[in-house]
Amino acid sequence: MIENKMDGWLFIDKPIGISSFSVIRKIRRTLNIKKIGHAGTLDPFATGALGIAIGEATKSIDYISSIKEYEFNITFGESKTTEDLEGETLERTNKIPNENDIKNILDNFTGIIDQHPPKHSSIKINGQRSYKLARKDINFKTKSRKVTIYEINHIKQLNNYTHKLRVKCSSGTYIRSLGRDIALRLNSLGYISFLRRTKISKIDEKGIISLDKFLELVHIGNHFKMVLPIESVLDDIPAVYLKKENAIKFRNGQVISLFDKFSDVNTLLVYKEKKILGLGKIESGTLVPIRMFNI
Repeated sequence: MIENKMDGWLFIDKPIGISSFSVIRKIRRTLNIKKIGHAGTLDPFATGALGIAIGEATKSIDYISSIKEYEFNITFGESKTTEDLEGETLERTNKIPNENDIKNILDNFTGIIDQHPPKHSSIKINGQRSYKLARKDINFKTKSRKVTIYEINHIKQLNNYTHKLRVKCSSGTYIRSLGRDIALRLNSLGYISFLRRTKISKIDEKGIISLDKFLELVHIGNHFKMVLPIESVLDDIPAVYLKKENAIKFRNGQVISLFDKFSDVNTLLVYKEKKILGLGKIESGTLVPIRMFNI
């Protein structure tokens, strides 16, 4: 079977109960494409925006904005093996914080913070996935990492034990760890009982489509409108437009002197007229190719 040619970004509303990789496999099989990637997975119990790069868009994964937003519920009074509702109960406590208690400590979780990823996660410990070690009851510690919390707010109290919060954070932030640490800061225990990614890069909930609906559109051949051009997702990156001669040089991987020698820009979208050619950077006034898009 001949592989289909398609390039761009697709944003699926991941359903609850299946892994992100299951969603990606279904998309790959249904579209009959080989090159596919993602801008961060979601746990099986989580829902929301899953960014899927198709074809040449896989070359832009490292350049999509790393800022993500989530809504999540913390249920206090118990700790879980997985730090979410799917785990087994480890401990219980009668210390249950109220709305004011939570609001009063959230400032401690803004800015750059240290975070220990959950043991049930895909990070590697001595070459092995930590969740595999955790399932074998092997005792180990995860290394702390620095993540950025741009904003975190208490939304409402749902019942005596559960509160809804919203967070805007950097890529690599574990919401399960955030919930655990908020509870510990309040001398309590807690786990994530609901998690939804509401925004990734510039794409919010208005820009995502359910998996079933997308597969239905593929069946009738009306799915192309849901695959966004690479540049539409990267439009917070400055752009440069080249004339034919310089466009050929760029395509051939040649550096091009275009700017003031003191100019430096880390990342640029490079176009020939309205057609995107790739990504480049400016070093001392010279345009240097980084990635080529064969579109």
